[in-house]
Amino acid sequence: MNRRNRGILIAAVALVLLSSFVWFGFFAPVGKEFQLYDRKRETVVFSVPIHAGDKLRLEIEHSFEHIPWYEFYTVREDDSFNLDAIAVAGYGAGIPAEMDVPTRVEGGLVWMEEINSVFPEFSWITSATYMKGLQLNGTEVFDFRSLPDASRIRGKIIIVRGYLTGVRH
Repeated sequence: MNRRNRGILIAAVALVLLSSFVWFGFFAPVGKEFQLYDRKRETVVFSVPIHAGDKLRLEIEHSFEHIPWYEFYTVREDDSFNLDAIAVAGYGAGIPAEMDVPTRVEGGLVWMEEINSVFPEFSWITSATYMKGLQLNGTEVFDFRSLPDASRIRGKIIIVRGYLTGVRH
């Protein structure tokens, strides 16, 4: 191999190595996170790794009836959220009493199951009194009462890119 061809080969290998480093360091998808974002302050208030099939449970207190309300979601392959079930301690103002889904009473709660409503993301205005906790796979991961009252929060799944930067999209 002559000198010129060897120089071209070395340059090509260096370019491939540099391109690979840049790709993996800054652009390669490395995972997904569930993120709570404060839309007013433009800051992330919470994030946690998440995968398709993971279960979320939102706990609220009904603002008028003052009874517990739970919502159960499953993370879908397309990064949206499937509302699987609602469990609430009775019927009253704003509680969906006539949904055409299997309904049962257990442990003092009315369970409405197989709802299968899909949400691409969540948009909440929080309440320091009535919005309680968020569980991921049975573990409490966030307490909404830690936020200022009436925080404008978006919950969605984001892609984490780059092993070196931790850039989130």
